[in-house]
Amino acid sequence: MEIKKNKESHRLTAIILAGGESSRIGSDQDKAILKLNGKRLIDIVISKLKHIVEDNIIIVGPPEKHPSYKQVVPDLFNQKGLMVGLYSGLKASTSQYNLVVGCDMPFLKVELLQYIEEKIDSNDIIIPRYAKSYIEPLCAIYSKDCLEIMKRNIEAGILSIRKVFPYVKVKYIEEKEIKSVDPELDSFFNINYKEDFIRAEELIRKTG
Repeated sequence: MEIKKNKESHRLTAIILAGGESSRIGSDQDKAILKLNGKRLIDIVISKLKHIVEDNIIIVGPPEKHPSYKQVVPDLFNQKGLMVGLYSGLKASTSQYNLVVGCDMPFLKVELLQYIEEKIDSNDIIIPRYAKSYIEPLCAIYSKDCLEIMKRNIEAGILSIRKVFPYVKVKYIEEKEIKSVDPELDSFFNINYKEDFIRAEELIRKTG
């Protein structure tokens, strides 16, 4: 399938959350720089994102661990986790709309990312939903209009992304839509454990 850059008027920034540790994989290296098929995980993800955005990519993680990248920002709160990473990336972005992914998602489908982008319209969050009610917050688009409620929730210790939904306009990308461009839901495969890494290597050998 030919991949074409979206020509919509929305300027999109990509945000990669890269603060995760790799101790569960059995490595003392930062997860983002672990190599899969000879390439660093974060570089694999960046290669996919460059079909969607140009150079406007923000990495959220310890700046000292990612010195070679253009824009790296730390978490703005002393708490770890998805919500804080999301907030930090959105705060640093100059774009109203932002595509957020994890650094450990090597099988992201560019066609799915493009499909999600096409559904921005006037929504604040555009997020995949499958298996009846499961959502994938790290393959989704967020507007900067989410910042106020995110900050309020973080300060109150409410760190579930779902707790933001009642206050903003959410568009779900349903399973049937997802499978039309990503039949095996490969985009949502992420690497947390050694077994995931082994499976990722097997998938690469099978698919080339």
